[in-house]
Amino acid sequence: MAPPVFLVAAPRSGCTALRQLLARNPAILIAPDIDFVVDAITPDGRFLKRDAFIRSVEFDRRFRQLGLSVPTGMPFTGIARALLDQLVAAKPGATVTGATIRHHFDRILWLWPDARFVHLVRDGRDVAAAHVHHRESGNLWHGIANWVEAETLWDRMSHKLPSDRQFTLKYEMLAGEPEYELSRLCEFLRVPFTPAMLQSQPFDQEPAGRWRKAEPGEISAAEHSAARWLLQNGYFLSGTVRPPSMLRRVAFGIQNWLVLANHRRERLGTGLWLKGWLVARLGSRKARARMKRRQYEILSRDAG
Repeated sequence: MAPPVFLVAAPRSGCTALRQLLARNPAILIAPDIDFVVDAITPDGRFLKRDAFIRSVEFDRRFRQLGLSVPTGMPFTGIARALLDQLVAAKPGATVTGATIRHHFDRILWLWPDARFVHLVRDGRDVAAAHVHHRESGNLWHGIANWVEAETLWDRMSHKLPSDRQFTLKYEMLAGEPEYELSRLCEFLRVPFTPAMLQSQPFDQEPAGRWRKAEPGEISAAEHSAARWLLQNGYFLSGTVRPPSMLRRVAFGIQNWLVLANHRRERLGTGLWLKGWLVARLGSRKARARMKRRQYEILSRDAG
């Protein structure tokens, strides 16, 4: 079997759109996120035991949505390979197979040391604005943090990979010139480009630059946090960037907490949200497990 290919990017960078395009090529299958696999690997390459891994995915919405089953009688290396086999079995004719990873993607090399990587990068400010829009962050300062983490990791990782095992693709270029960019990507993957990949355009309908609607101080703070990686990826800064003052950082933190807490309260209901807060701090282990399961069922139903 050919080494797997992993699509790596920060959340909200456009992985779903790219996977939809690739899925129209009969030779390619890139599965959704398998972050639960890398979460089971420590930075120094130690793996969770089977029972610990099962507990870790009990409340993982993505794992449940994918309908995966953990095989018995295997070490974690075998479990991980079996899970990927379950995912790619849906397209038996594919010669390029793999999955998506959104964080800690360097840890996958402990399982597949010869893996290849497609790195998708999008303007971090638009990524941050998407997090704010979906109420996953309260402001650009917090919204851009995952993007900075992902780009920092990729920079460190890419210097250790040979050129024939890595390919960087910019979301904006893919959206603007999909045929050219997909042809380049197919050449890297060593499969023919097929016109069916262009049948529809699944790109974010919100125009690029949504971040410009934020107030200048918030933009300046976010750009200061991400300046190196924005410039390194070819994104120009909007102006002079300054670090936020300590008072402003505190304000950003409070704003972020309020947005996240209120969003969770709306999804769970005020009563259950308050009860969950109390149980998490005062309840027994069994009570916390019951509450976690109840909240998981509601949040999963809401997300699905």
